[in-house]
Amino acid sequence: MSINTPLRSPNWSTPTKVFVASVSTILLAMAVWYFQSVVGPLVIAGIIAYILNPVIAWLDNRTPMSRGLAIGLVYLIFALIVVGLLTAASVTIYQQMAGLIDVVEEVISLGPAYFNDLMSRTVQIGPWSFQASQFDLDFSDIWQQLASAIQPMLSQSAQFVTAAASTTAGWIGWSILVYVLSIYFAIDWPRLGNAVSDAIHQPGYRHDAQRLMAETGRIWNSYLRGQTILAVLMGILFTVILWILGVRYALVLGILAGVLDFIPFVGAFITVTLSTAVAIFQGDNWLGLNPIWFGLIVLVIGLVLQQIEGNWLNPRIVGGALGLHPLLVMVGAIMGSILAGILGVMLAAPVIATIKLIGTYAWRKMFDLDPFPESDPVLKREPQAEPEPQTHPPAAPETRSPESSQPVPDA
Repeated sequence: MSINTPLRSPNWSTPTKVFVASVSTILLAMAVWYFQSVVGPLVIAGIIAYILNPVIAWLDNRTPMSRGLAIGLVYLIFALIVVGLLTAASVTIYQQMAGLIDVVEEVISLGPAYFNDLMSRTVQIGPWSFQASQFDLDFSDIWQQLASAIQPMLSQSAQFVTAAASTTAGWIGWSILVYVLSIYFAIDWPRLGNAVSDAIHQPGYRHDAQRLMAETGRIWNSYLRGQTILAVLMGILFTVILWILGVRYALVLGILAGVLDFIPFVGAFITVTLSTAVAIFQGDNWLGLNPIWFGLIVLVIGLVLQQIEGNWLNPRIVGGALGLHPLLVMVGAIMGSILAGILGVMLAAPVIATIKLIGTYAWRKMFDLDPFPESDPVLKREPQAEPEPQTHPPAAPETRSPESSQPVPDA
């Protein structure tokens, strides 16, 4: 062998590759767990950059602006909108939140007497009239258990409201960090899509990487942008309808409805339940209805809104990009709450859908199946190699007589 021949680094064996991949995965999981306080801001910054990227791309492609100038303009407008909304709504939200907590505490203390008064009233339904007391229902024990369960949450809520001013500096610091990280994500966003595929040199796997990136982008695009639009729409609808009905703290309840819309199943239940409770215990209303009937009206309207969202708005705005069973989403939300708190609950659905996508790809590759069996109108598979020419002529086809299943040789 010539001394000038360059030495090529030997390939790793399969056990070595498995060992390195396993150790790297374990170390990455340990690092994420240890620095989980930083994961939240990184994820939020990436989500903001992902949501604002279409606007930046449109300005970059349709106007004389460069991408850097478009990023600066979009993020400046975004910061002004966020600061303006927070400044305009902070005082009102604080007052309504404090008032809502006071109302709930008053309900807990005066609840038994209020229910006893309702039980003594006569309810007229058409030609029938009856008193709830004739059913011999005693709510005292149930009410005490409910109050003992709610009281700790109320004390924490009151502490949160009173300590909001002292924690503002910390929130501002985290917000600035998220804002700066999001700008860096937006600057490098065009290069992120090709980073994985460029690192893979084999043409077939390059296509697989591009396809996986496209499918993952479709999942997160449909969920993040669609769910954000849906949450804003539901928050506005709840606020307007509750304000028209005369329900107190309509603004806080509407904002809460929008935020909780990211939480599968449980969020809608909390929103409707809390709105109904406020309507019942607020006392008088401009419709002049009995508090129970007024609460039932709010309950029915809340359920109708949730049905409209689930059966009409959600399929048209979010779509079926996730393709997950509701039970799987619910279990994922519980696991997400354990791992990452409220952020884990909100992002459980797209994370599970992404894991399902990668897992399906790996499963089909293990059994030598096509990982993408369905046709893709956007990404086309690379042409397969032409079959090798046959070295001998094909055999003459056999024919069968219609009367017999035995082959009949050609004449």
